[in-house]
Amino acid sequence: MDDIVQKWDSRYHLSFQERLQLEQMEQDLVQWGMGSLADHVDLSLVDKASSGQRGKLLLEQARRFVDDERKRPTDYSTFQSPRLLNRKPKAVFTAPETFMGRCPCPADGEQTRCCNLKTLDAVEQCSFGCAYCAVQTFYGRNEIRVVGNLKERLETLELDPGTWHIGTGQSSDSLLWGNDFGTLDALKVLARRYPDLVIELKTKSARTDWVSDDWPKNIVATWSLNAPLIVEKEELLTSSLEARLDAARIVADHHVPVGFHLHPMVYFQGWEQAYQEVVGQIMARFRPQEVMMVSMGTLTFTKSVIKALRKGGRPSRILDMELVPFAGKYSYPPETKQRLFQNAYHTFAPEWKEPSDDHPFFYLCFEDPKLWKPVMGYEYASNAEFEEAMRRHYLQTVRRFRQR
Repeated sequence: MDDIVQKWDSRYHLSFQERLQLEQMEQDLVQWGMGSLADHVDLSLVDKASSGQRGKLLLEQARRFVDDERKRPTDYSTFQSPRLLNRKPKAVFTAPETFMGRCPCPADGEQTRCCNLKTLDAVEQCSFGCAYCAVQTFYGRNEIRVVGNLKERLETLELDPGTWHIGTGQSSDSLLWGNDFGTLDALKVLARRYPDLVIELKTKSARTDWVSDDWPKNIVATWSLNAPLIVEKEELLTSSLEARLDAARIVADHHVPVGFHLHPMVYFQGWEQAYQEVVGQIMARFRPQEVMMVSMGTLTFTKSVIKALRKGGRPSRILDMELVPFAGKYSYPPETKQRLFQNAYHTFAPEWKEPSDDHPFFYLCFEDPKLWKPVMGYEYASNAEFEEAMRRHYLQTVRRFRQR
């Protein structure tokens, strides 16, 4: 039990639930670097209450402060990020029975617009230090697991019917390791076997030593982008926004399709201008015809990931937010999300948003379908309709790049 909560328990004889909730709030404040609950409650008011009401009043004061804090845009002005050392995990080569999976969108129902992305886990674990990342809660911290015979297996892999889009960024950063383990060479084998398959690499790195002029046009490189403040405070050890965009520019200059994910967008003080500047940098460095897709999404957590992030105890303000249930996970309220997405989408110039095959495909990732029309002016009636629109656009983009 936290020292301050233990003292209150001795003084006010708290119930089990009161202790539990106060301990969690105290832990959150410590992790956010915001001191202690003791700085935000008035014990003189608690002492004046009847003995049976003191614990309740103490909890109400604490909850009121924490809830008010969560509703405000996160203030990073006084937050000091922890210093993380670059880790060099040991590579362990494995031969798993299966390395194919699917995106963790809801498997059933239409709670979000799911594109039916399949995943290929060629590498498991990441040495970046993003505070919100779930990957590092799943695997051992001191090793990365690499499918050692991937090329041979992809030479004979038979994809399930309907598989047209595979991502490799679910269990690791797709390009952090480059082609160090031969994984990109292996993916090229699969791309050439299935010319109508789109393989998406997703990264926060700045590596470009893998790209070449003969790179298969159906292997697309995409970058997760964020406001520089969030990169500095919460995406530790990753490449800067500028470095990521520089890398994307190099890849585009090799006539390879690129894409961008404004994800996870964070509701923090100064977010409006910060994300407008991110969009501005995209438009300044790229032509719409070079960009296959632009997605937008926010922080989204499962209960188990929230628990793991709290248990880890690393200083971070990433959980200093309203945690509203949605589609089996927790995220910002819909009103906050709509403001985040509208701000970014409306910053893109009209020529970027023309509904044509030589412009980016915009979409919301793991978001309520009700947000699409207020944000972008259109919506899809079903997952199937959304997937078909994405599939047609992606494959048309690949064909266009092959004709260059």
